[in-house]
Amino acid sequence: DTRAPLRILVAGGDQDPNLRALLATLGQRGADPQFLAVGAHSHPWLAWDPAGDALLIDGRPCRPQAAFVRYDVFTHMADGRPESSFRAGAWYTAALGYLAAHQEVKLFNRRSLFGQTNKPYMLAVAKRAGLEIPATLVGNHLPGLEAWLAGERKIVKPINGGAHTQRLDAVTAASPNRDGVLAAPAIVQEELVPPEVRVFRVGERYFAFDVASPDLDYREHQNVRLTYLETVPQGLETGLAALTDEVGLDFAAADFKTCPKSGRLIFLEVNTSPMFVAFDRAAGGALTAAMADWLGG
Repeated sequence: DTRAPLRILVAGGDQDPNLRALLATLGQRGADPQFLAVGAHSHPWLAWDPAGDALLIDGRPCRPQAAFVRYDVFTHMADGRPESSFRAGAWYTAALGYLAAHQEVKLFNRRSLFGQTNKPYMLAVAKRAGLEIPATLVGNHLPGLEAWLAGERKIVKPINGGAHTQRLDAVTAASPNRDGVLAAPAIVQEELVPPEVRVFRVGERYFAFDVASPDLDYREHQNVRLTYLETVPQGLETGLAALTDEVGLDFAAADFKTCPKSGRLIFLEVNTSPMFVAFDRAAGGALTAAMADWLGG
């Protein structure tokens, strides 16, 4: 094969293990990935003239044919400095701005680049797409939340994300309120039980994993065992395809958990920029291989 290697820009945190895994797979497949690494250990410089359209990274012209970009969360997690969060946002905006302006660059989730993942809306779209969703109430009226689904176990999660799932009774006991009204609306749902499944969409391919953890939210302590499933559980792929098609996603991960009454898997949420390195390891590299195939296709 005498064709030149595919030019792929990978941009994000210099300590992001997800990007390192993707870069390794791209290199093994003969691509020519350029890593725009930012963070505590990397200080690149960039110049882009939107009128003249030249993009320089460390003084070298960059004209990618495909790209993968992740917001750098790892630097701020490590040092907690506001400056790290600001820097990550600035780099993400700059990289995404260039890529959004170049329709010819192959990029996951191009149709939803500037769309916000609204969790209540996604539940409504999932229901319309044929997926079962948990009994859900969005609100901040404490007596109403406590009376709803009386006698059943309920969980609460922030409406905009950013915190782990907790049980409602533990949260309300510690939350300040004014005459029974909490400061902000939250998502309250019936508590689901294991087994839990995560399904990734990569282009038109789907990959399912069993997620086993003793915790209510496995992300809290990272006490989790991942098992790659040879097939996607029945009924999930069709519904997830309809959901992600409607909101313009071709790379995403959706979480499902089991209804204690029916035993069926219920949709929880979809993540448009999921962590994937641990799942990729569990699948023997199948996820990053599919990502590389899509970017190079």
